[in-house]
Amino acid sequence: MRAIGNRSVLAIAAAALIFVPGAARSADDGAFQRELRAQNAAHLKAAIPLFRQPSTSMIDPGFSDPPPKGPWELRSGKLRITVTMTPENSNDPDMPRAPHLTLSLSGQTVFTSEGSEGFASFPSFLVQLVEMEGGNPYPEIVFSSYTGGAHCCSDTRIITSGKDGRKWREIEAGAFDGGPLAASDLDGDGRYELALRDNAFLYTFGCYACSAAPLQVLRLEGGRIVDVSGHKDFFESQRDSLAGMVQGNAGGFAESNGFLAGYVGQKIRLGEGAEAFEFARKYYDRKSDWGLERCSVKRDSRGDCPGKLLQLKFPDALKQFLEEAGYPLSN
Repeated sequence: MRAIGNRSVLAIAAAALIFVPGAARSADDGAFQRELRAQNAAHLKAAIPLFRQPSTSMIDPGFSDPPPKGPWELRSGKLRITVTMTPENSNDPDMPRAPHLTLSLSGQTVFTSEGSEGFASFPSFLVQLVEMEGGNPYPEIVFSSYTGGAHCCSDTRIITSGKDGRKWREIEAGAFDGGPLAASDLDGDGRYELALRDNAFLYTFGCYACSAAPLQVLRLEGGRIVDVSGHKDFFESQRDSLAGMVQGNAGGFAESNGFLAGYVGQKIRLGEGAEAFEFARKYYDRKSDWGLERCSVKRDSRGDCPGKLLQLKFPDALKQFLEEAGYPLSN
């Protein structure tokens, strides 16, 4: 049986959709729920609940009370990782602090890195020693720190050695929604990946708490972070994410357009985008105009529209968004 999960990934299926309690319900809610579950009956039956995998080498202070003060240490063979919070001797309890990582090999410092400043009162970071890419003598180091804020962000980097193990470098994975992000072995091959919600779906057609988002899987390949979400090895994980999304919707599909966008994206990952798109066309909220102003051409690097701004209907806006986000309905 597959064993996947950590404090971030364990909640992916449940976090695929987060609803605000008491949000408005539609008169068609009963029909919506019946058709939604019927359309995904096979996936719901086959899905495996997420559970915790055996512990990996990790430093994870969490949010205990009182908060631990460090320093923290993680050892593996010749490797030693030490983390302290900077500034270390501040008398100001409200001053934000950042985790400072020192990597030593046989007692010699070979790499240092400073994470993002976060909460003053909690050391919100995570360090994980896992194998993410072969071809070098040492495992990779996942270094993820939380910047604070309502939803953002986990500043996540991968520290890896060269083929001869002498030189080390840091690869920026990105800044993602939520707290510190750990890696998981989703397909059980001994190689770990980063699993998260595709942040492109958040706020696009509804509020944060009204938005669903497909599972995104990132892998370290050739020293680069590569999106492998559509790879066949992660089909079961994508199915499990869909099941969590459907089950999480049981309380109502308030702000339905935010849910429907993520639902269609998730179904595209499973090769079932066409039926999901027709479902969205049938049930979308015709009163909402959130996200319906779209650019006639691709936006530039600054997010500006060099063409015309068009006011579309939700199905058309959704189709354009999906194409731009890498979820073609034709697949």
